[in-house]
Amino acid sequence: MKKNILAVLGVALIVSCGTNQQKDQEFMVLKGATAYDGNGGVISNSVVIIREGKIEAIGDSSLEIHGNSTQIDLSGKFIAPGLVDAHVHFAQTGFFDGRPDALDLRDSIDYNMLQSHLQNYPDRYYESYLRSGVTAVYDVGGYPWSIGLQVSAEYNLNAPHVAAAGPLITPVSDQNLLPLNTPGQKQLVNLRSPEFGRQVVRQNSSLGSTGIKIWQIALDDPVFMEGLRAVADEVALQGNKLIVHATGLDQAKEALRLGAKVLVHSVDDQPVDEEFITLAKQAGALYCPTLVVMRGYFNAFKSLKGGFLLEDPNNTVDVDTRKLIQSATLFYDYLPNPEGYSSMITNYESYVNSLEKTMAENIMRVHQAGIPIAVSTDAGNPGTLHGISIYDEMEAMQQAGIPAADILVMATKNGARTMEREGDFGTLEAGKMADLIVLDADPAADIRNMRSISHVMRGGLLRPVDQPFEDNPKDE
Repeated sequence: MKKNILAVLGVALIVSCGTNQQKDQEFMVLKGATAYDGNGGVISNSVVIIREGKIEAIGDSSLEIHGNSTQIDLSGKFIAPGLVDAHVHFAQTGFFDGRPDALDLRDSIDYNMLQSHLQNYPDRYYESYLRSGVTAVYDVGGYPWSIGLQVSAEYNLNAPHVAAAGPLITPVSDQNLLPLNTPGQKQLVNLRSPEFGRQVVRQNSSLGSTGIKIWQIALDDPVFMEGLRAVADEVALQGNKLIVHATGLDQAKEALRLGAKVLVHSVDDQPVDEEFITLAKQAGALYCPTLVVMRGYFNAFKSLKGGFLLEDPNNTVDVDTRKLIQSATLFYDYLPNPEGYSSMITNYESYVNSLEKTMAENIMRVHQAGIPIAVSTDAGNPGTLHGISIYDEMEAMQQAGIPAADILVMATKNGARTMEREGDFGTLEAGKMADLIVLDADPAADIRNMRSISHVMRGGLLRPVDQPFEDNPKDE
């Protein structure tokens, strides 16, 4: 007889049956856990009925259970919707090889070959996300190939759902963009004219992009601003949405005036004010704070002298990235000024501390004003690793003062809303996809308990997170 997968899951099987019988069961029932539905509701002693990859019904212990079902006892455990990371980049690795503008390693690691590899093997980070409990991600800026992941990943139960914006529009010159582009494809394009901006919007939209991303706003450049207004107009004509990287308050306000629906990154130069709050509400914008990404850069630079702090007890980080960060000291001499390293680290830490203080204060103002916030990490940037960085981000949000129960909604429902997939996942409701996580400790009591995840379900397939998927039992 083939090995019983439910035994491997470490949860008790209520109905006695062998593997062949389980295959014949029409329903899977998760029973007994405390369930957080993603809408802010909680169900004690819950029953979740799953059929053909979707939630058939959810309720308390009074919910009728079909006889033809496999029942899994989760008493004492907790269930939440699968997490959503609303800001990632598949064209970046989590180390400097993916960001030569931050530290140029191209003499050692060929950037063009790296991007070709990432295009050919986009699944490099899929398992890192799923085994971290992240069942959906939003790539808000990358090469054109990233848009195609929306289709290729959708029915792949070894992949998170993907939304993607594709190439970014920026005031940065073509010359300065050279390190970040390849001869064959561009992930960033200079906005050189209004008509060119409209052309980029039409091209990305025709490929199926979920959003048009602006990377920085040059308020003092009248040529760029004229082009940006044309871009915003074309985005509306194409039925797409405007996403803006705006860390300055004045930039963020202008983005909102232009109708931005998603602000990626926190305002970090000064406190947000009432005008910002009003503009954000009028635009119906979501706020994606990425509180940990600058700390990630700091940790990556610090690792050049050794000791990258990697809290990954389930070994979810992909092998290539793990090797890079473990050998970070080999790249110390690539620093432009190695002699000034100590001063650079000291000054950079002070800078990051100041940014984090402002970002924390602003996220609380935004939250208290009722502006929706979506958990977002900017994963792929140096030091912000795919998958596991979601825990750092949620914990930073809690440290800023946001209650854990509210962060649960921000990490699920609001992330799905940002991806325009709120009707498909993000909450535990009948008719939605069976994407969820099982935890040993209560995430609403302390968001750090998200690290107690034991299992992830994607499309009705439930698996433990403490072992690679390839090691899970498979039907013969």
